[in-house]
Amino acid sequence: MNYKELNDIIASKWEQTVRFKPKDEGNLIGLPYPYIVPCLKGHFQELYYWDTYFASRGLALHGQKELVKNCCDDFIHEIELFGFIPNGSRTFYLSRSQPPYFGAQIAMVYELYGDKEWLEKAVAALEKEYKFWMEKRILPLGLQHYGHHAEEEMLLEFYEHCCVRRLGSSATADKTYMLGQGAHTCGEAESGWDFNPRFERRCLDYVAIDLNSLMYYNENLLADFHRELGNDDRADEWLKLAEVRKSLINQYCWDEERGVFLDYDTREDKVSPVLSMASLQPLWAGLATEEQAASTVKAMEKYLEFDHGLSTCEKNDSGITYQWDYPNGWPCLQMIAMDALKRYGFEEETKRIAKKYLDTVLSNYESTGDIWEKYNVVTGTTEVQNEYDMPAMMGWSAGAFAVALSYFED
Repeated sequence: MNYKELNDIIASKWEQTVRFKPKDEGNLIGLPYPYIVPCLKGHFQELYYWDTYFASRGLALHGQKELVKNCCDDFIHEIELFGFIPNGSRTFYLSRSQPPYFGAQIAMVYELYGDKEWLEKAVAALEKEYKFWMEKRILPLGLQHYGHHAEEEMLLEFYEHCCVRRLGSSATADKTYMLGQGAHTCGEAESGWDFNPRFERRCLDYVAIDLNSLMYYNENLLADFHRELGNDDRADEWLKLAEVRKSLINQYCWDEERGVFLDYDTREDKVSPVLSMASLQPLWAGLATEEQAASTVKAMEKYLEFDHGLSTCEKNDSGITYQWDYPNGWPCLQMIAMDALKRYGFEEETKRIAKKYLDTVLSNYESTGDIWEKYNVVTGTTEVQNEYDMPAMMGWSAGAFAVALSYFED
C-alpha cells in the first residue's frame, strides 16, 4: 500500500463519522447541523472542540466543505447557548472548554465559501467566545490560563477519577486538598493535554503558551475579519490588543537560556522546566520573530524529534507516566508543527516531519488495519503511554495524514 491508497481509504470513511442529533438525548446536547465525531464506533461519539478543527483540515482537502461549515455552525450554536464552546457536546463537558481553534475554523469556512453575511454572524460568535476567555480564564498579569467552572461535586469526582485512579494521588486526602487538586486537573482537561508534565499538577497557576498564542492568533484574525467587513476602526482595536499580548508573552514566556517559548509559572515566577510541543504554537500563530523561530526549531530537532515523529514533551523525570508526554506523538501536534515550520519557511523540515508521520501511520495501518489516536515516535508503533484504552480513530489522525500528504502533492 502507498500513501495515496490510504488517503483514498480515509476520504471514503468520513461519512461514517457523521452524526445528526438535533434534539437533546440524555446527556447528549442536540445540535442543529450534522457533525463529525473522532471515532467510527465505541469511543468519542459526540462533537469535540479542538479535535474538529484538525479533522476539518482533512475534510476540506477531501472536498467535504459542507461538513466543515456544519461543524462551525454547530459551534456558533453552542456559543449562543452557553457563551463558550464546551469540551464536547455532552452536559458533563459544560464545566470546561478546549483550546480555542474556533477562529481558525471560521477562517477555513470563509476561505471555502466567501460568504460575508455568514462571516458577520461568525465574527460575533468569535468575539463572544473571546470574551469568555478574557473574563473567565485571565490571570492578574493579563494573560490566560486553562481553567474550569465546575461545581464542587464534579471537582471531587475529578479528583477520584483522574487524580487517584490515573495519576496515583492519595485516596485519603482531606477535602480542601481534593477540591484544589481536582480544580487543577479539570483545568488540565480543558487544555486538551490530559494529562501532562508541563504544569507540574498546578495547571491553574500557569500561563499556557499554546492558549495565549491562540488568543494572539484570534486577535489578529478578528482584525483581518473586520477589515474584510469594512470595519477599519474595529480592526485597529484588535491589532492593538494583539500587540499588547505579544509583548506580555515575550516578557513572561520567552526563555532566553533555552531559546524557546515555555509555559510560565505565576506562583514560582519562572518558566516551566519541561519543553513541549506547545513551544511550536507561537510559530503556528505567527507570533515569533524569525530569530525566535530558528531557535525553536533547533530545540525541537534536539529534544523533541525522533525517528518516527515529534514527541509531545522532551524526555523528563516527572516521575509520573502521562499520555501527553514522551514518547507519544499526537497527530494534532504533528500538524501544528508542520503548519508552524511551513509558515516560517522551513520547507525541508516541514516535509521531513510530514514524511515521518505518513510513514508511521501507513506502517501501522498495514500491520493493524486501523489508524490510531497516537503513536510512539521512538519505536514507530502503537506501544504508547495510555490513560484509557487507546481507540482506533479517524478525526485528527486522518486529518493530519491528509495535511501531511498535501505537502507532497507535486
